[in-house]
Amino acid sequence: MGYQRFPAPDVLTDVIHHVWLVDSAPLPSLRQEILIPNGRPGLAIALADPGTRHDPVTGAEWPNAASVFGIMTRPQVIGQVGTSSYAGVEFTPWGLAALGLPALVDEVRQLADWLGPDTTAGLVAELRSEPFGPARAERLAGFLAARATATAVPPIVAEAVRAIDELRGQVAVADVVRRCGTSYSTLYRVFRKYVGIGPKQYAEIIRYYHFVGGLLGGPADAAARLSALHGYYDQAHAARDFKRYTGVSATSFLAVQNGIAALMHGRSVQDG
Repeated sequence: MGYQRFPAPDVLTDVIHHVWLVDSAPLPSLRQEILIPNGRPGLAIALADPGTRHDPVTGAEWPNAASVFGIMTRPQVIGQVGTSSYAGVEFTPWGLAALGLPALVDEVRQLADWLGPDTTAGLVAELRSEPFGPARAERLAGFLAARATATAVPPIVAEAVRAIDELRGQVAVADVVRRCGTSYSTLYRVFRKYVGIGPKQYAEIIRYYHFVGGLLGGPADAAARLSALHGYYDQAHAARDFKRYTGVSATSFLAVQNGIAALMHGRSVQDG
């Protein structure tokens, strides 16, 4: 599987964290992967055979053709068969506002509903015309830059996200409130408006995301050590969060269903 990640251009650094591209050999049968929450909304555009996104909690399913998805508080299952080729972006936690979209949570919206079917089809054709690599990423970033508005996020939201991200979610909300120089009620209200969830839940998601990254980087029996490193009360607490955000046990996840998670954490993935 080919995976490339590119930093956002300067004009989009407050909106986009990075642009990503994926290309893989044709899959003869259905392959399913778990997409774990990471505290960021995103955009994914299929340039070959579109897959599906499935919410195992509600049973809702969406085509993974050209869609914008909000911050997730629970896992989604990505299904793919045939040729997999995608271009997408990972937004900043508040990045959807710059595109005139609400702070979506556990929700997927089709790109055509936002841009219109003709504009969406035109974008797909433009991306297909570029080879896999920087030119394709630049084309997608340029398209979004032309449509982004100057929506300034309140400084306390950016500072709260920074405080939580820097400590990988291992921070008390009271400490975040003090760092932002505001009250809890004000931080919660503004943070929820622009991000879609509260700062405590955001910190829980970020802590979990880095916990998974640690598991991917080491042997399965490292779970007990990692639970302490990532601020969990004990291994059982870590296991409960793992099941909550991933939908399966750590053993199952590490064995067969962690390809997308590995890509998100910058690790290589084998096709098959």
